[in-house]
Amino acid sequence: MRWMETIKVQSGPDKTEITEKGLIFLAREINENTDPQKLPEAAVLRHTLVPGFFALNLSWNTDEPRVGGTALGLGLAQSLKVFGLVDHSMWIECSDTEGGNDHGRHHKKA
Repeated sequence: MRWMETIKVQSGPDKTEITEKGLIFLAREINENTDPQKLPEAAVLRHTLVPGFFALNLSWNTDEPRVGGTALGLGLAQSLKVFGLVDHSMWIECSDTEGGNDHGRHHKKA
């Protein structure tokens, strides 16, 4: 099942550059040091209109999603608070669910 863990960071104007560099460094380290079968990609995105607003997306591929978050994602969310406000959320790809509404359960089609 494919699902995504998103950590949004809103940094202050004086921390925008260091936040972006730090997130890019973390994504690179994650991509180089995790199992690509379970975590195919970690990517950093920057908001198109709001300076200092970033997202670190962890795209997972596991049998079941971690509804409350992974140890990696939760740890990153906690440590990224030094840059500003942090929001940590989980997203499940709808095409992998029966009817698009599985409330955290994965249903295999017969």
